[in-house]
Amino acid sequence: MLFVGESTFPGRIFKVTLEGKVLGVIGKSGRNLKEFSGGHQLACPSSTELYVAESSNWRVQKLLLKPEAKNGLTL
Repeated sequence: MLFVGESTFPGRIFKVTLEGKVLGVIGKSGRNLKEFSGGHQLACPSSTELYVAESSNWRVQKLLLKPEAKNGLTL
C-alpha cells in the first residue's frame, strides 16, 4: 500500500495498492484542514499517521487515520 498526492486541482490524496487499485481518497483543493494545494511530499510513519507537505499552502498537515475504516482513510 502507498499514498499518492495530486499536486494540482483537485488536490486529493489517494491510498492505493501496489497494483494501482484505489482504496480511498482524502480531501479536496483548498487552504483549510483536510484540504490541500501543491501536496508534494508524503510520509506515513505508521498505519494511523500521514504527513502531507504542501508547496502552495506553505505548511505540513498531520492527518490521523482510523485503521478500522472501510476505505482506510477516515479521519
